[in-house]
Amino acid sequence: MSLRLGLFYPNALSIHVMSAEVTAANLDLLDFDTHRQVAQAAEEIGLDYMFLADAWGPFGPKARAARVQDPVLLSPLLGMHLLASTTRIRCITTVHTTWFHPLVVARMGAALDAMSKGRWGINIVTGSGFAEYLDPDLFGRFSHDERYEYAEEIAEVLTQAWSQDRIEFDGKHLHMSGQLVGPFTAQQKRPLIVSAGASDAGRQFAGRYADYIFMPGRTPQPEIDQRLTDIRRIASGHGRAADAVKLQMHASIVVREKAEEAKAISDWVADNVDLGITAEYLNAVRGNISTYDEVYRSLGDLNLRQVGSVAGARKIHGSADEVAEHIEMLHRKFGCDGIAMTLPVWKPEEIRRLGALLLPRLRRMGIWQHPESRDWSW
Repeated sequence: MSLRLGLFYPNALSIHVMSAEVTAANLDLLDFDTHRQVAQAAEEIGLDYMFLADAWGPFGPKARAARVQDPVLLSPLLGMHLLASTTRIRCITTVHTTWFHPLVVARMGAALDAMSKGRWGINIVTGSGFAEYLDPDLFGRFSHDERYEYAEEIAEVLTQAWSQDRIEFDGKHLHMSGQLVGPFTAQQKRPLIVSAGASDAGRQFAGRYADYIFMPGRTPQPEIDQRLTDIRRIASGHGRAADAVKLQMHASIVVREKAEEAKAISDWVADNVDLGITAEYLNAVRGNISTYDEVYRSLGDLNLRQVGSVAGARKIHGSADEVAEHIEMLHRKFGCDGIAMTLPVWKPEEIRRLGALLLPRLRRMGIWQHPESRDWSW
């Protein structure tokens, strides 16, 4: 299988760089035309998908004041605009299942998928999106593992809603019987599902339901191998093909013709990192997302400026040849099937630079094919 390459879509001004200076270099987030241009550039160069994360609360007051994480556009709503602005590229939107009733997700997903002619996928997240303090009763009611139990029941309800005429479900948390309106006749039986669970409960969920397991780019290879092996064992135990669960990683990309040109951009980003915001980010992530907590604990003494430059992503900044060779290594050695690429500055011209410098090299290496060659399938 050739790599699937996506844009880790900017639904905030600077979701992976802890810097007011870098934030200021990006486009107007609250402008439909901004997102139309960015989405169309991603489709134009042949990226497979756009991946939209989401958050419900800020890392902290410094991040909010610097507009690093506020505003954050609600992922499914932005996804509808991106799908309406394009015709072929696919779009994966994050849904925090603890905040959304499953019938809302079912109707929302049915509309996104039907109107885009099958181009929608869902990233299911069980946590709070950094905002458990907004409703402590809700997040006190569910333990970590119970949130995954709830997500499994939601996945079952969604499958029924999207594939049959009537919902009949009686679980521990959800009890439903009846019909639901929506454009379900045009809906695929089940859209692509992404999950990022690292815990035992998270791996169980991924093995049972996910098509892609998302792992931070910083995750060490032994951890990737162990986790992926376990998830695929679980998938087999549920009657799925072991390789039905693909690996998606997250990389920060700066690419130029020459290494010194890329270094100048990378150094500018690092030099402008706000260490106070980075500390807020680390406290928020390590307190809320075990996937990232394990990665950061494995780093030992943290280099705050490095973390503030790329968050949890793998840093791949260099010449076109260096970046292509690094991606080839992830594909061949790590077994990576997909890469969600984040750009410190996410203007359309930066996306087109990927198309001019990086994608032709990956094609010549034989690890990526333009999605037109496979009818833009997942």
